[in-house]
Amino acid sequence: MRIQEEWLESESGLDMEQNNSSTIYPNAEVRVEKAQFSILHLRRLCVERKEIIISPDFQRNDVWKGRQASELIESILMGIPIPIMYLFEARDGKKQVVDGRQRINTILKFLEGGFKLKDLKILHTLNGSAFADLDLKLQGIFEDYQLFFYIIQPPTPERVKYDIFDRVNRGGTRLNNQEMRNALYRGNATALIDSICNSDEFKDATGRGVSPTRMRDRYIVLRAIAFYLLMTQQLRTADLGKPIEYRSDIDDFLAKVMIFINQFMTEKEVGMLKETFLVALRNIYLILGEDAFRFSGISKRRPINMPLFECLIYLFMFEWNLDYKKEIRLAIEALKESLDESGYFQGNVDSVTSLGYRYSRINQFLKELR
Repeated sequence: MRIQEEWLESESGLDMEQNNSSTIYPNAEVRVEKAQFSILHLRRLCVERKEIIISPDFQRNDVWKGRQASELIESILMGIPIPIMYLFEARDGKKQVVDGRQRINTILKFLEGGFKLKDLKILHTLNGSAFADLDLKLQGIFEDYQLFFYIIQPPTPERVKYDIFDRVNRGGTRLNNQEMRNALYRGNATALIDSICNSDEFKDATGRGVSPTRMRDRYIVLRAIAFYLLMTQQLRTADLGKPIEYRSDIDDFLAKVMIFINQFMTEKEVGMLKETFLVALRNIYLILGEDAFRFSGISKRRPINMPLFECLIYLFMFEWNLDYKKEIRLAIEALKESLDESGYFQGNVDSVTSLGYRYSRINQFLKELR
């Protein structure tokens, strides 16, 4: 069984430490509002109005179990303050929980009769009680309890949100940029990326050479989708439909792409994009095999090259005449050799200059081949 590689050749932008925040947002405007809601009002916002979004896939254990959950409810019934929580507000007014999900889910689950209290040390007479078993006074205390939030509001840049997210969730293993994107932008974008990464087409075309560890596979697929949409001029912002531009700011760019897919692409369009991507992977594997995304190595097999993956996906997203597989393979192998020698598939691969060179070469190749 082939061992999945833990890194990609020319991997860039996956970890926080790889970016210089001072150059990404030197004069960023950060807006933070403090708010408080009763538990009863929080339920309305989360369940009825759906103004607050609790993404179920963010943490491995969204709801605390047993003693930990019961101690949180006990603290609330005793009037003990619990730590402040953080929300990110989108331009449409919807708010996403980025710190406090476990507490909110536990509170709502108890309110809806999801579990009974156990192992309480102080209010031990309530052990075995669900919310409905509490007397009316305690139910009122629980429903009226005030929860405090910091709300990060627009126009706070996406990259600033990453830093805030990183700081408030810095416990245990530190999340990388893709893991944060996966948490912050749940929706059609993450579903699309997940389905591609889990497909046989992706595993075959990469020779199972991209590890899912730390969402490395999700990262490389997102980049390929993002640059394809950019180069085909499909990306638009929420304000007046202005084109989304790329300015070497990979994190801000990828965030905008995920927002675009979630908010502005229809289910049909997302489905078509997925199918086109999978067809591209199938054709790449058919013509180039499982080493398609690797440059040739002299003494040893090189890892999958991230920019090469993006470029070949873009190349094969267009229709091909598969009657000439041999000729196409020879032409692409010659192209790969030339691209490897160019130097634009190594080093600072996320610069506008590097990106422009790579896709100008691919577009020229497409023009010549046709």
